[in-house]
Order: sequence, then structure tokens, then C-alpha cells
Amino acid sequence: MAERDDYSGTYDADIRFEDFTKEALIRLLQAYQINFVGYMGMWNSHNREQVGVKEAWNEDAMVYEKAVHAFELPLVCQAMNIKGDDVATMLKYFQMCPDGARKGFYEFETELINNDHALLTFTRCPSLHYFERKKSNVDIQCLCGPGGCEDRAFAAICKFFNPKMTSRALKIPPRQSENDICCKWEFKVER
Repeated sequence: MAERDDYSGTYDADIRFEDFTKEALIRLLQAYQINFVGYMGMWNSHNREQVGVKEAWNEDAMVYEKAVHAFELPLVCQAMNIKGDDVATMLKYFQMCPDGARKGFYEFETELINNDHALLTFTRCPSLHYFERKKSNVDIQCLCGPGGCEDRAFAAICKFFNPKMTSRALKIPPRQSENDICCKWEFKVER
């Protein structure tokens, strides 16, 4: 049977991912990525209605820290055979994770100084752009600021790969203009 380019046509009770073309699977993964970020956004919107903005972001960060260690990191690393304890290994995970940094969504430029030291400059961040359009500085600080959701997520991800790995924000929002970078982070392992 030829590989399918989509799932139009009749229902197939025995359909498998293996039955689709590479292009179809890429489209599906891109849809999953947007879906994942959408769920996170809806979760935050619901929580803010229940407990307020700052507490909602705190709850989001706590859930993400638990989920990333229990499911996301081990499953993604196992699926893609990502192994190691250096920053370069963590960068591979960043490219493959559900809300990953790849062309077309969250985008960053990498300066890999060595396998234990890298600088990431985020040039596109749909989440930041959304809160900038809403002119919601409190959300920007809760997401991007010191102790915010991203800061905590990066710290948790670092610890998964190596307890000695650290992340440090070099530049965070608010931005001076929409042409400015979104943020810049340093990741490092002291050996």
C-alpha cells in the first residue's frame, strides 16, 4: 500500500503513523506543536480567572516543572536517542520538545561556544508577541522575568541533563521595539 499524504477518504480502523508520508507527519507534528502551546495558554487563561494572574503563572510553572521531568524530557530524549550531560545535548532536546525552538515557531540563534557553554538568542516568540499585543506587562514579567515561568523551566531542564548546568538570562523583555530580540540566555556547565 502506498503511503498516504493525508487522511482524506474512508476511515481505516488499522491506520498507523507509518502509513503516512514524511510530509504528512511533519504537518501533523507542527499541528501538535501549536496544539500543545494552545493548551498551555488556555490552562493559564482558566487559572487566571480562578486565582489571579501572578498565582496562575506560578501554578503553570509548578505543573510544567513536574510534567517536564515526569513525561516530556524522558519521552522526547528516548524517542530521539538524545543522551549526554552537556549543553549541546540539551540544545538537541530544545529542538525536539513539543513547543520546540525550530524555524517557524519559537526561533533562536545558537552560539555554541563549546559543548558545555552556549548562548541562545530568541528572535521569535509567539507567547511574548501575544502579550505585547495585549500590552500586558504583568504577563510578560510572569512569563519572561526573573523567577518567571521560562526562568524556572530552563532551570528545571538544565538540572535534568546535569545538576551542574545553569541557565542565566542575559536580556529579557520588555523590548524597546518589536525589531529587538525577544530574549537572550546563557547555558553553562562548570566542570
